[in-house]
Parts: sequence; structure tokens; C-alpha cells
Amino acid sequence: MKPSPDFLAVTRSERTIAGASRLTPVAALLVAVTLLAACASTPAPTVGPTSPAPTASAPTSPPATQITEEGLRDRLDALAALSTKADGFRAVGSTGYDAAADLVISDLQASGWQVQEDAFTTPAFFDDGGSRLEVAEQAFQAGDVAPLIFAPGGEVTGPVVAIDWETPESTGAGCSAAGYGGLPEGAIVLVPPGVCFRRDQVVAAQAAGAAAFVAGYPAAAAGSVLRPTLVDPDGLTIPAAGASGPAVAALIDVAAKGGDATLVTDARTVPSPTRSIIAELPGSEPDSVIMLGAHLDSVIDGPGVNDNGSGVAALLEIARSLGGATPRSTIRLGFWGAEEVGLHGSFHYFEGLSAEEREAIRVYLNADMVASPNGYAAVYNESGAPAGSATVRDLLAAAIERAGGTPQILELGGGSDHLAFQQGGIPIGGVFSGANETVSPQQATASGSKAGAPADPCYHMACDDGSDLDLGLARMLTSALAEVAGDLANEPTLLED
Repeated sequence: MKPSPDFLAVTRSERTIAGASRLTPVAALLVAVTLLAACASTPAPTVGPTSPAPTASAPTSPPATQITEEGLRDRLDALAALSTKADGFRAVGSTGYDAAADLVISDLQASGWQVQEDAFTTPAFFDDGGSRLEVAEQAFQAGDVAPLIFAPGGEVTGPVVAIDWETPESTGAGCSAAGYGGLPEGAIVLVPPGVCFRRDQVVAAQAAGAAAFVAGYPAAAAGSVLRPTLVDPDGLTIPAAGASGPAVAALIDVAAKGGDATLVTDARTVPSPTRSIIAELPGSEPDSVIMLGAHLDSVIDGPGVNDNGSGVAALLEIARSLGGATPRSTIRLGFWGAEEVGLHGSFHYFEGLSAEEREAIRVYLNADMVASPNGYAAVYNESGAPAGSATVRDLLAAAIERAGGTPQILELGGGSDHLAFQQGGIPIGGVFSGANETVSPQQATASGSKAGAPADPCYHMACDDGSDLDLGLARMLTSALAEVAGDLANEPTLLED
């Protein structure tokens, strides 16, 4: 999940399904409002006080009662071990990702599922560790400066120009070439979060003649800067990096004095053959499919045990609990590759389906980050989603309530793999426990978490290693998914709004 504003926004920008119908003006407005909200400077998803009173409920499905914390823990430990042993991460193109894919296949086959691979080639981004930013007498390195995903590597020394820094939200913050004015030759531009995507800012800076781009994150503590993805390396020609609060302060000071800085980005992008894993439990009605998914890859900055090893573990536990069953509808699981760099795996899969295969999918349920240590039990909201999504929301909320939780409503942001299905007209839903956004007092009251602290302080960091997870919350959300998947598989008419 990508609630961090830049990361969330860029993963979904320019993503459309081939052959999907165009948005109506009203729907387009809703999407535009959602996208603009996601680009705001406060990295928190919109969460309502509680679930609306569920209008749909169903008896607990047997698989939900079979989900165990021990089963989740075992799978999370296995993913943590192989990620650490390999490269320290499971990013696309890494040995850690391939090892994780093999582990998932073995686990699914042991549970009696039919398994196949969905192969595709995608850009893989690597940070080789030598990036730095030299400003006056200060030198900032990894943690304070991070190459943006898919931006080219390089070294630039030049004058620093701070763009729209005083009032970034009202000025567009470098969203068009005109916003950069007349740049001096070799300029390194410092740009705050604004009302457009980071990719748009980088492309605009290139067009204006900038030699390098720095995405400023003034709220990021020393050593904790995040890196958004620019979705696609095509068309990117200048080095670009994110900078933490201390680095931003130094750059603003130098810019005010008309001074220079040096930016070095030690990064590369290479084509990488990879794969998503698709598993199926055939039903008695093969033309009716209930699909669940979770992304298998991590960022390059950590092992990704919560993001999204927890979602993977949830699906594997559901697969174990359902193994040997014969549901009415076919149940299909997708373990997606290349989510963290732009949702490439889920889009590749969905775009490769025929019209008949798409029509057979009755619903898509997503699991992305379900074990946040200071998290809450959230379900995806239906805003802008296809008909049937509201019913999915209510079923998931009711299942969480039956498990003793207080469901929170998460406004859809498109920052995870449900987006391909949503744009393709499939009813969607999902569960989430929070990322790096600050937990509100209301969320804390509902969940017992700590207000004012991030839901997951290790989001997209090396410390997302499985040492601090809420397995009780993970079990609750996994059980809710299992219950709803089982109910919908045996009674697909529940989706009729």
C-alpha cells in the first residue's frame, strides 16, 4: 500500500486498462479529487470514524475459523529469512524475489492448489549505494538522499534553485515547465510536494532545462527519506533524488545565497524477466471466479515483511484453510510481481485476460499490509469503484465486527493492485492495517493503537524485518478475507447491490 502521498500517487498515475470504458464526467471528477488529495503534504489516507452499519452480512465461513497466528508467523518468518539471506529485499529482479516466488509455489502446491506463473518483463531499479548530496560543508548520503525509482544515475554540480518553496500547495510546485522560470545553466532544482505527480515535476523540470531534480521532504527525519517511483524510465533524462528534512534545509539555505551543490545518484534500471504466481481452486461453476491478491515484491530499501509479506502470508493461510474444498465458484489467488515500482504485475495479468475471462471474475479482494504494529482494521471504501464494491465493503466490515474489531473505512487511493481490476469494472474490496501515516485519536480508540505515531514506523525501511508485527490484527483481517471469499464463492449473488 502507498499512502505516502508521492508514492501512492505515482504508482497509479497514467495507469489505465486497455479497452476499459472512459470515465463519465462525474466519475472523472471523483478520480481527480482522489488523486489531488493523495498528492497533499500530509501522508494519511482518509479514514472514517467507523464502518457504516453493514447492510450485508453472512454466517462465518468455516475457513475463517482455521486461520491461525502460528500459520501467519511461520510464513512471515520464512519470507523474512529468505529476504535477509538474499539481498536484504524482495524487489523485482532480485534473487530474494525469485526465492519468494518459489516458496509461494511450494506452499500452494502443498495445500492442493493448481499453480501457474504469469511471466512478464518489467524495468527493475537498483540503488548501488554510492548516492550522495554535497551542500556547502555538509555531505548527505543514504537515508538522507535516495534516487527516485527509474530516474537515471549521474553526477551534477550546479546552482541550487528552490522552486515555489514558500507556498507549494497553492502554486503548483513545479508542475509545468513555465513554473521553473529561467533556470541558470546546470541548475539543480529543489521541488516540494505539490498538486501533481513527482513524475510530472521531473518531466517539467527537464523541459525547463534543469540538470538535476531533488524532491524535497521537509518532514522526513534524518535518515528516513522515502523514494517514490516514477513508474516508467522512458522519457527520464536527468538524475532525480528524494531529500530528507535536514538535506532540504541545507539546500534552501544554499539556494538563498546563490550557491552550488553536487548531486550524485548511483542507480540503474535494467529490463528484468519476472513473474506473478497465479493459483486456483476449481469450483463447480468455473465461469464464476472469486479472486484475491497480494503483492509479493518489496521495495529495495528493506525486506518488506509487513509490506507485503503480511498480505502474502494471509493468502497462503487462506489457501491452506481452503485446500481440498470444492466451492461453487472457482477461487483464484494472485501473488503479484513489480507492485512497488508501478503495479506492473497485476496490470500485466489483467490486460492479458480475454473479455470472457474478465467477465468471469465476480470480485477482487486485495491484501496489502495487514500486520502493522500500531495499526487498525481498515476496509477499502467503494468511492468511484464498480457496482458491488459497497457490498464487499459491508461484508468485510461485518466480518471484522464479528471478530471483535471496529472497522475503519479507507477511501480508495489506487495505490495497490486492486486498481487494475477497479479500472476494468470488477467489484473490488480489501483490508489494510496502516502504513507510515499518523494514527488519529479516533483510530487509536477504535483499535487500541497509539495516537500520534505511525501505524508502521518501519514502512519501506530496513527495519521492516518482521520483528514487530501485530499478528492478532493480521489474523483478524485474514479471517475476514477468508470468510468473505468463502461466502461469495458459495453465494455470488451476494454481490448484487
